[in-house]
Amino acid sequence: MSVQIRFEKSLTDEEWQTLFEWDKNIFGVEDMLYRWRPKDWHFIVEAKGRVVSHVGVLQTTVRAGEHAVLVAGIGGVVSVPEAQGRGHAQSAMRRAVEFMRDELQVEFGMLFCLPRLAPFYARQGWQLLEETVEFEQPSGPIPSPFCVMVLPFGGREWPAGKTLLGGLPW
Repeated sequence: MSVQIRFEKSLTDEEWQTLFEWDKNIFGVEDMLYRWRPKDWHFIVEAKGRVVSHVGVLQTTVRAGEHAVLVAGIGGVVSVPEAQGRGHAQSAMRRAVEFMRDELQVEFGMLFCLPRLAPFYARQGWQLLEETVEFEQPSGPIPSPFCVMVLPFGGREWPAGKTLLGGLPW
């Protein structure tokens, strides 16, 4: 059977359970108790009639140095264990990037990841930000303990200076 990628505004409860509840700590950060922003759009990969992978997207403006920058955030990139290593997440990422660039027409994509995942995104053209990125948590603003990566559209360069999300990470 074929692999399909669907675009949705929300996930069903069953899709959420399949994608995000197969382990207590699938992203390796659940014990840190961070609060995360929900995604506005979802790219869902189905293989053999089963939901196997997901990429979430949202749109926001962040402050980088002295500049307001329109970004599309990527989050919730996941594949269920039996579908990992088959390129499903990479295919969903490609579709999400097309949507961000062509439909949302943002200046950059932006994502947060663990250091071990940075090479996966770098192979797809994402660039690691070296300067401080700060996001909100219930206790107040904190520097990101995660790698933060951006994907430039239209030949842009990320503005120099500290980046402030002004809200929860995604």
